[in-house]
Amino acid sequence: MDAARFARSPVGQVVEVDVPAPDGIVRLSAFVPAPLPDSFELASATWHTVIEAARQIGSLDTLTRDLLSDPTLIAGLAIRREAISTSALEGTYAPVVDVLQSEALPQRPRSAAVTEILSFIEAANHGVGRLETLPVCTRLACELHDLLVAGTPSEDYQRGQLRQTQVVIGLQGPASVADARFIPPPAGDALVQGVDDWERWLHRDNEVHPLIRIAASHYQFETLHPFTDGNGRIGRLLAVLQLMESRLLSAPVINLSPYFEIRRDEYFASLEEVSATGAWDQWISLFCTALGSQAQESSQRIRALLDWRDQTVARLQEQSLTGAVIDMVPHLLGTPMVTATEVARLLDVSAPTAYSVLRRLVEHGVLEETTGGTYGRTYQAPQIIDILFRRSH
Repeated sequence: MDAARFARSPVGQVVEVDVPAPDGIVRLSAFVPAPLPDSFELASATWHTVIEAARQIGSLDTLTRDLLSDPTLIAGLAIRREAISTSALEGTYAPVVDVLQSEALPQRPRSAAVTEILSFIEAANHGVGRLETLPVCTRLACELHDLLVAGTPSEDYQRGQLRQTQVVIGLQGPASVADARFIPPPAGDALVQGVDDWERWLHRDNEVHPLIRIAASHYQFETLHPFTDGNGRIGRLLAVLQLMESRLLSAPVINLSPYFEIRRDEYFASLEEVSATGAWDQWISLFCTALGSQAQESSQRIRALLDWRDQTVARLQEQSLTGAVIDMVPHLLGTPMVTATEVARLLDVSAPTAYSVLRRLVEHGVLEETTGGTYGRTYQAPQIIDILFRRSH
């Protein structure tokens, strides 16, 4: 880390830390952010971005409430999209079909990447459910971390706890720890105090706009880097949970990570620029641009999914199909890859009826069988998967 770049920071201080290295302990500089302020002086252009983002999020929430009889269907798809993208942003990649197939057939072997993505889905679902009884706080973040790293290579004795060891960020390959892009606060008192201050600030009664609050708290969380691994994924998930906690969204139907995935360098550079120079305008503008853009994109995807549902039902009815075949179509919005067992459960029908439904939907181009085998077959709705995962930026 270039200590000189952060030495005159208006939002924190540089301290000396001992960092483990292959050849022993190295003395390096780390950055400790100051507590977040109770107000932000922002340029008018930044405020315009904040207000536009709020408008787009409001439109998305209205769409979710008015057009979706069961928002959890679309929310489930959005969580899966976020899981794949947020993991890719941190360097973990897995094909969409592999993830969906592993969910449909949990007994099958899966790659380490798929395991990490499925762990994120579990953590996200847990977080959404916990909002009913627990605010966004350190305890919730620790619960998310516990679920996120369970059964993955990152699982260790610090799972679900604030880290007790020093970490470095942005170290590539065999490079020396001295070449790390950024070194967050040392474990111990500095980290614990920083996280406590972060939590108190989240729920302080001030007049900070909700979106600015979310942007600033995301910066602080990422800069504190409270866990040994998974900080980025948890931080972006917390941002979505904060939108729900603030009653700006009624369901987790927005995906932040796809925006940052294709702007990875800008994302990390803007976070670091706040630490170096206090560039709140730059960071809040980027974050709220992401919120507004992704809210608009989510609205477009939801409308496309609903159009697909309505057109598919109409097409099947024109072919004189009725009953369970028609009833299955809306379920595909939440479960675009299914097995006969899942169809039987969703429709509360017998196994023979479930196979008949699948056969008809394959015949009419709604589903495709993906395995080519005789047993353990899975069926996907390719048009839904295309709508959900196609890039739009």
